[in-house]
Amino acid sequence: MTTPAPAWDPDRAAAALASLADAPLDASAKGFAGLPAPVSARALVTDGLAVGDPALSTPLLVLSASAIEANIATLAAYLAAQGVEHAPHAKTTMSPEIFVRQLAAGAWGLTAASVTQARVFAGFGARRVLIANEVADPASIASLARLLDAVPDLEAYCHVDSVAGVELLAAVDGPRPAVLVELGVPGGRAGVRDPGEAVAVARAAGRAGLAVAGVSCFEGPVAEGPRAREAVTELFTSVRETGERLVELGLLAPPASAGALLLSAGGSHHFDLAAGVLGASAVADTTVVVRSGSYVVHDHGTYLRDSPALRGAPLEPFRPAIQVHATVLSRPEPTRAILDAGRRDVSFDSGLPVVLTARTRTRDEVPVAGAEVVALNDQHAFVDVPADSALAVGDVVALGISHPCTTFDKWRLGVIADDAGRVREIAHTFF
Repeated sequence: MTTPAPAWDPDRAAAALASLADAPLDASAKGFAGLPAPVSARALVTDGLAVGDPALSTPLLVLSASAIEANIATLAAYLAAQGVEHAPHAKTTMSPEIFVRQLAAGAWGLTAASVTQARVFAGFGARRVLIANEVADPASIASLARLLDAVPDLEAYCHVDSVAGVELLAAVDGPRPAVLVELGVPGGRAGVRDPGEAVAVARAAGRAGLAVAGVSCFEGPVAEGPRAREAVTELFTSVRETGERLVELGLLAPPASAGALLLSAGGSHHFDLAAGVLGASAVADTTVVVRSGSYVVHDHGTYLRDSPALRGAPLEPFRPAIQVHATVLSRPEPTRAILDAGRRDVSFDSGLPVVLTARTRTRDEVPVAGAEVVALNDQHAFVDVPADSALAVGDVVALGISHPCTTFDKWRLGVIADDAGRVREIAHTFF
């Protein structure tokens, strides 16, 4: 068997991260309004920057180094024990300071949602990228071909769910990605609605000269509700059986890294089911790749309430690693405080932020019992507080969020701090 190519290029990653660390930051960057003059991220960290220093303004994205590292290690160990590979969906953070950590921990590759994201990952050393989406835009297809031509050791995959999509990919003049036939569910997102259609799409891809690696799905449309586990299991079973059928029909020609059959699923809610159900493939040389992404920073909302660790899976609970710090701008009424963080700073699609802690500018703790975010404007949070709350104008409130994907995309920079509040890195994002 051909030896699979490495998942990443550590030297390329180190060089690209070093370039970021040496790039100047200035006071126009959200969270860094206190900088008196342009300075590099490296110099800020070397000079001993800490959360709460005058160089940092609010709102501010604050990430816990220890929690990120613990979460990465926890999932890596769990999946390794299950014999399952991991291609974390790095669109969660789009932060090389984080996704390079995931590659270094043994990730099989990185998952992208678009060719643009795949280009970012390749630029920071990723050498195996799974685009968990159909690619039907001619400009994106051509861009992916140029990327594969420019980075010959890059292994790329994308989803297909139609003969028309196959024809668009095959029409490109240049290198092509391998493809995974995507299964979907009625009323859901992309993906063929019937396993029989998957055979037709795989046949068309093979005739067009595309390397068909296996079958994939996104379980999100059936991942909630009273029968979520049953519905997710049914979908994963269909993915596995469809993959086995494609092997029987001789329709697969996967890259070496995919074994004889690649089966993949995404999400941070049901990766345990993916490992068990997809891992039961009757094809001996099956590679199972889960694409969980949000686990890396977890949250204080949707993922804190629902995780395999809470349902008895043999792994330590993930730790929330993401906060947004905001300043009290006003106490216009006895039971109301207004903060300087709003919809442009925190997610709100899966619940409003929660108040975790507060401190004065001299770092004295302020009690926050009874404080609740009840509404958001673009730049403001409305917080209900007890009438006797000590929360005052100028105090800094730490907010926990629900759904990290739609918080990270509101930031270009954040700080990665240790447990004492010392900044260890500046996190950049590429949205």
